[in-house]
Amino acid sequence: MSQPLKLKIAYLYPDILQSLCDEANVQTFVTRAKWRDINVQVSYVRANEKIQSSKYDFYYIGGSNIINLEDALFQLKQNELELKTAAIANVPILAVNCGYLLFGNFYQLYNQSQIEALGILNIDSIAGKNHFWGNASGVCEFLKNKTVVGFENHGILSYLKEGVAPFLTLHKGKGNNGRDKTEGARVNNVIGTYMTNPILAQNPHLCDFLIATALKVKYKCRIPLTPLCDDIEWYSHNYMLDLK
Repeated sequence: MSQPLKLKIAYLYPDILQSLCDEANVQTFVTRAKWRDINVQVSYVRANEKIQSSKYDFYYIGGSNIINLEDALFQLKQNELELKTAAIANVPILAVNCGYLLFGNFYQLYNQSQIEALGILNIDSIAGKNHFWGNASGVCEFLKNKTVVGFENHGILSYLKEGVAPFLTLHKGKGNNGRDKTEGARVNNVIGTYMTNPILAQNPHLCDFLIATALKVKYKCRIPLTPLCDDIEWYSHNYMLDLK
C-alpha cells in the first residue's frame, strides 16, 4: 500500500494580519486537498516564530489592516532568508492584499516615507488618492487563460517592474493601479493579489493549481488530482463573473 500524500501549510501571522477571508482561503485549500485524501497540516506561524523553509509546501499570507503593516513586516524580516529560499525553490506562495504589499520592494502609505519590504516580488506600491473597491475579474495565463473572479478593496497603487508577470489581465476592475488593466503579480510560483474575497473558494481551478504545484515541488513529479464535483463553486464563480 502506498504512503498517503502529505502537505504542510505555513499560514503567516494570522495574529497580526488576519481578515475573515484569509481563514476561508486556507480552509478551502485544506478541504479540497482532503477531499482527495491528501493529508494537510496547517501551521499558524505567529509573531516571533522562526520558519524552516524545508518544512512547508505552501505559504499563505493575507490581511486587510494597514495599521499592522510594520509589525507584520518586522516579523517577515526575521524570516526573510527562509522565505526567499522557499520562493527560489518554487514552493507556492499566495500573498493577498497586505501580504502582497509586503512581498514587494517597498510600500509607501499616504504622506509617509517609503518602507523597504521583502523584495520577493519586483513591485513598488504607493498610496494613491482613489480607493479601488468592487467586483473584479480577468484572465489568468498560467491557468490556461481561464477567468478568475474576486473583489478588490485597496487604496494602494502597485507597479510591476522587470521580470514580473501580472496575475491577471483584467476584464473588469481597476487592478494594480487603475491604468494598465493588470491585477496582482506573479514570479515563478509566488502570486500576489488584491482580491480580498475568499479567492480560492470562488476559483477552484486556482486552488487546485496551488495544490498540484505544492505536490509537484514536494514529490518532484506531477501527481494528477482527482476530479471533484464543483457545481456550487462554479455557480458562485459565474455569478461573480456576471456582476457589474
